[in-house]
Amino acid sequence: MQVAIIGAGAAGLSIALALHSRGIQCTIYESREAPHRGMGALMLAPNALRILDSLGLYQQLRSRGFNFSTVEFRDQHDTVNDTWQMGNQDQYGYDALRITRPAFLDVLRAAVEERCIKVKYAARYSHIVEERQKGVTFQLGDGTRIEADILVGADGVYSDVRRSIAPTVEPIYSGSLALLATIRRRFANEAASTTIKPPQTTFYYGQSNALLVLPQEHDGSQACLGTQRKYSEQSREDWVHLGYDKDKLYDLFMQDTSEWPQRVQDAMAQIDKDNIYIWPFYTLPDLPSWTSLPHRRTILIGDSSSSIPPTGGQGACQAIETAYTLAMVISTISKTPNLPADSYTTSIASWQSARQERVQKAKLFTTQLDNNRLPPAERAKLPAGTYWEAGQHPDLSWLYGAGLATKGVTRVEVQKNRGAVTRVRAATVDEIYGMNENLQNLPRVGTGDGVKGAC
Repeated sequence: MQVAIIGAGAAGLSIALALHSRGIQCTIYESREAPHRGMGALMLAPNALRILDSLGLYQQLRSRGFNFSTVEFRDQHDTVNDTWQMGNQDQYGYDALRITRPAFLDVLRAAVEERCIKVKYAARYSHIVEERQKGVTFQLGDGTRIEADILVGADGVYSDVRRSIAPTVEPIYSGSLALLATIRRRFANEAASTTIKPPQTTFYYGQSNALLVLPQEHDGSQACLGTQRKYSEQSREDWVHLGYDKDKLYDLFMQDTSEWPQRVQDAMAQIDKDNIYIWPFYTLPDLPSWTSLPHRRTILIGDSSSSIPPTGGQGACQAIETAYTLAMVISTISKTPNLPADSYTTSIASWQSARQERVQKAKLFTTQLDNNRLPPAERAKLPAGTYWEAGQHPDLSWLYGAGLATKGVTRVEVQKNRGAVTRVRAATVDEIYGMNENLQNLPRVGTGDGVKGAC
């Protein structure tokens, strides 16, 4: 089995490492000429950290990011109105982790290099030449043609691979622009620093504005300040130009900030214009299929197949889950002899259905969390079930628990059929598949009669 992966971002590196852990050969093709470290940071919850731990990456990541369990919701008077649990060592085995994107990618790339996984840079994907029942041929920009058993598109929200599955689908601008800045969590006024502590992991909500404060180094010495503004859509080139206009970004960031409490204003006073960057929010329409039809040899994962707003920290987490579960299905199929001809397509179809169901649930969770930050008068206009009242904390074991979900997780069963042939079936299940006693490793998929592999 040979898998080709387009894109060397978080999703592409994750599936490469997951495939390698199961003995599946893969090659990553990246259009950039050298590794790209990216900007910003990720919020990783227990559901993703458990997978990364099973791949031997958690301890390195943990030492490079800020570990925490709750986020505070504060109003403009600095009053705590609610807290939200993003992780919990005792309950789920892991606290949440806030880590810069460059640090996250550095750890994954180091593991890819250490494990001798092939990465080819300056290898821009062009198009699919032919897809067959048992393989796919695709072409790079320089004319090189490559044969693979499976092609995985992990090339982001502007995916080129997606054209072969959903040629008319384009990212949709949400109308909102995120402005983010990194600061050192200290005060210029030494007297103030002894009496006013800098904000912790906090969402501040005012009458017309919102601000987040998220530490993201291991000792909390660096923090990200973030806010959101309505902004007209720009071309990709103009977004780049706006990103370099630091004076304009600073003015946008500082609009309507007088309502914030003093310690927030002290923190904002430390913003360096050069450390401000933007994130225009783009979403994808729900795709009917993440895989090519009828053979399903081309598969989309991560932002190329779905997009989740960042509020709940589940965008990267769901991409990592998708990568790991797909690797599990591919591994089980590849290691099972004498499969019927339709086993691959039916298993991938069932995997896709399970993942789409879980991603939709994660999207609803994010919408509810997003709506919690609205002013009470606006929130009261929303339909029931689209937000939570303060202190009304739902059970999140389906999301964070030891098992990827109570429903919508993918199970692959390998069974003998009347003693003659072996069939692989992927299905959604209601059981929670647990971890071993020390919560360090996910169960592995085996092969043979009656073996069940769970993610």
